Amino acid sequence: MEKKLAALLDKYHRNECTDEEIRRLEAWYEEIAKDQPGKEPDEHTVHTMLTAIKRSPRFHAAKTGSRRPLWLSLRRYTAIAASLFFVLAISIFIYRQTLGERSDSPTSDIILPGSDKAILTLADGTRIALDGIQEGVISNDNGVTISKNRQGVLEYRTTSQDHASTLQTNTLATPRGGSYQIVLPDGSKAWLNAASSLSYPTVFSNHERRVRMTGEVYFDIAESRVAVPGQSDERVPFLVETDRQTIQVLGTQFNVNSYTSYPTERTTLVTGKVKVISRTTGDYEVLSPHMQAQVGARIHVENADVARAIAWKNGDFIFRNERLSDILEEVIRWYDVEVSCPEHLGKIRFNGMVSRKQPLSAILDMIAATEQVKLEVKERRIIVKE
Repeated sequence: MEKKLAALLDKYHRNECTDEEIRRLEAWYEEIAKDQPGKEPDEHTVHTMLTAIKRSPRFHAAKTGSRRPLWLSLRRYTAIAASLFFVLAISIFIYRQTLGERSDSPTSDIILPGSDKAILTLADGTRIALDGIQEGVISNDNGVTISKNRQGVLEYRTTSQDHASTLQTNTLATPRGGSYQIVLPDGSKAWLNAASSLSYPTVFSNHERRVRMTGEVYFDIAESRVAVPGQSDERVPFLVETDRQTIQVLGTQFNVNSYTSYPTERTTLVTGKVKVISRTTGDYEVLSPHMQAQVGARIHVENADVARAIAWKNGDFIFRNERLSDILEEVIRWYDVEVSCPEHLGKIRFNGMVSRKQPLSAILDMIAATEQVKLEVKERRIIVKE
């Protein structure tokens, strides 16, 4: 679904959407708006947002050409601030890129987004910067081959069972401004967000598959079975450990956010079933798809906003009534910048969506256009003011 919407937005930006495709986009914005909490914007905010939308070259092209503007139809939804923020973010980016105007941007220097980069630490302590090597075999030792494929993904394969029983642990770690994907020895896949790490054995045992992580990781777990004489094959459980929880998995897709900047760790289940166990109390909850467990002093389970939880993995920032301080935490990690923000301004809430592939200016323009705060960038430091 996300890929289809991204393709439609790309066509709209190129002014190639049919009327039917524009109606589909409008329906999508309406659906987003229905789920957005928050008070109605005041008249000044609405006027500011609509003025920014009208500046978009796409708006003017639609007035004089054969395509009507998507943004015009949204005027009747001004009582719903969230959807307008989504529109505003995209409109301002089109405006900046097409006209090349950066004079009123919070920064005149282009700060690029993060990219695929990580450090692989082998069992003997050898550290390898993966973004600095070409595709091919990285290591072939103890019956395990480690390689980097054409897509830049790190892959593990067992080539000899004779030596593969030797227990060795590797660690993949991403810096701020980096992300990376790995295929584990059992075929399971993991995507690491910025400032995250994943430690794992080079060969899993027949009893369990156990890994440890920090930061944020999305998992797609392969099913694994082991033959038991005289019985049916048994599933080999997959266990993910963080500071606060152990997640027991039997073949599923889920996201784990364990950044220490948040008061709780959050496990969001996309498909399958997982058991979330508190490492402090031993309490546990079993999650069904589209549920989220928040683990702090206790485990709290609620319906999940899956699109929001895995937006980073799909290449987007999505913010739904979120504090500026939390938004800036994501900006810090992905763009590798520093931030100075007064506590009272950090409590202001925003809604929006911006591609993680865009420069820092795209997300700062989105925030600044609401006129709730002013943003200044000096070198790699963002300064938030009233």
